[in-house]
Amino acid sequence: MYLIFDELTDAEERADQEGQYRGYSFWINGVGTRWITAPVETAEGDYALEVSGYNLSEVEYDALHETITLPEPEEVDV
Repeated sequence: MYLIFDELTDAEERADQEGQYRGYSFWINGVGTRWITAPVETAEGDYALEVSGYNLSEVEYDALHETITLPEPEEVDV
């Protein structure tokens, strides 16, 4: 399940909230695990955060998306 954000900073802030809630090392020691999942850019140009296992609000739960579309990978000449 995914939450969709218009801005990367908003997705990172939500990931930060969950990391703080879980007491990850980054938030205690300044190093180590920061997020349970990191945001990814979608084909539509917004940002998806995979939130399975997150502590979601009712508003967030109502805004969940089951799938996302990722951009096509760029071809690299070798």
